[in-house]
Amino acid sequence: MRELLCRELQKGFAPMSRRMIFTLLVMNSVGHNFHGAWRHPRACNRDYKTFDLWVDLARKAEAAKIDAFFFTDVLGVAGQYNGSSDVVFEQAMNVPIGDCTMLIPAMASSTENIGFLYTSSVIQQHPFVFARQVSTLDRLTNGRVGWNIVTSANERAFANLGVPGGMSHEDRYAWAEEYVDVAYKLWEGSWDVDAVLDDPTRGIYTDPSKVHDINHVGKRYRVQGYNMMEPSPQRVPVLAQAGGSPAGLDFASRHAELMFLSAFTPEAIAQQVGTVRDLARERGRHAADIRFLQGLMFVVGSTDEEANRKWMELEEWRSQEAQTAYFASLSGMDLGQYDPTTPLVALIDEMPGIQGAFLSLINAWPEGGTPTIQDFLSTMSLPQMVVGSPETIASRLSEFQSAGVDGVQIMNILMPESYDEFFTHVVPVLQDKGLMQTEYQPGTLRQKIFGTESPHISSRHPAFGYRGLFS
Repeated sequence: MRELLCRELQKGFAPMSRRMIFTLLVMNSVGHNFHGAWRHPRACNRDYKTFDLWVDLARKAEAAKIDAFFFTDVLGVAGQYNGSSDVVFEQAMNVPIGDCTMLIPAMASSTENIGFLYTSSVIQQHPFVFARQVSTLDRLTNGRVGWNIVTSANERAFANLGVPGGMSHEDRYAWAEEYVDVAYKLWEGSWDVDAVLDDPTRGIYTDPSKVHDINHVGKRYRVQGYNMMEPSPQRVPVLAQAGGSPAGLDFASRHAELMFLSAFTPEAIAQQVGTVRDLARERGRHAADIRFLQGLMFVVGSTDEEANRKWMELEEWRSQEAQTAYFASLSGMDLGQYDPTTPLVALIDEMPGIQGAFLSLINAWPEGGTPTIQDFLSTMSLPQMVVGSPETIASRLSEFQSAGVDGVQIMNILMPESYDEFFTHVVPVLQDKGLMQTEYQPGTLRQKIFGTESPHISSRHPAFGYRGLFS
């Protein structure tokens, strides 16, 4: 049944071939996407709190020519199962979770080319402090840092930081607009390109006439000064964003260089990509200024049959309770309070805000059957699963590419086994087919991904408009 539904949910792609972007989607935590897998005897997920796990993975990822790590993050976990949050802690559902920025310097010092994108919400740090952090990391890594801009919809995260919650999409993105505005001013406007002289003979490190206060006065922030850290190789980090709401898509069209897709069918992918690129053109940007990435999990076998057997074995380790709590954290709906045999159609009217999640499974279900809550929970990740031999996986990625996907966020089931198998068995096939790079391009993360001559952000991006503005 799983294989049938997976094919149904992803049918309609037509293959094509060009170099794709590959990142590793990770979290500095025990559990991430495949809840319960940390209990597997081959899993090293519990080593998340050691440098050894991350430094070793960084070295292997760079040897495989992966473009970048992408660290996702949460500031609050609000999942429930049958009215209780105990399962969140018992099954390590995204908690405990460490600060990934503490890992990046260690991983970067052991590598030369691979990039490091990380998530930071507009609610967690003042933009003045955040701008210095990014400039420091980008300088220490020689230009290999990116920022995933998030606004946080998690009410517990707001409560943890003492920030009023209940904000609309529009209000959250209005906040993000001012936040990035301040950061752009600090990165691009406060230091001129030639401000740093580094001239010991004359005894001048910085030309004071080329450093400027930004004097930002806005609804949420008042920032007088300049960035405390000198400009980094990229000045502005590579900017990433995810969000499927109209406000999120609009924000991405203005600011994103990388966008993480929240769609899985060919039609939905094409629509989301087309919407963002059309909006970007209206704002004076080019369609190629934004690259779109899809999150996928891989189970690799020497044959498709072997891969499916491995998949079924791994599914035995998935925690139904934690999966339910995870869905509750995303939707606010605790399916653990219902009989698991309840048909999804009986819940449609109760939760109109998440009808799409139910309807996609109902519409894909074989004729004559009716999917239940248990079916839904056991198949939630199907659109993100790619199971098969390396040749089958390469074919599937080419199909995703034809729908508008520029790259893949590789999610893990077992750390680090999921990645080791991809590096060993799938990467050589992808490289042979031209779907993956065989060598890194020189330069910064932006230059490696976009192939640009300059390490700096495009002149078509709003951040560039602050360069020289305060001179």
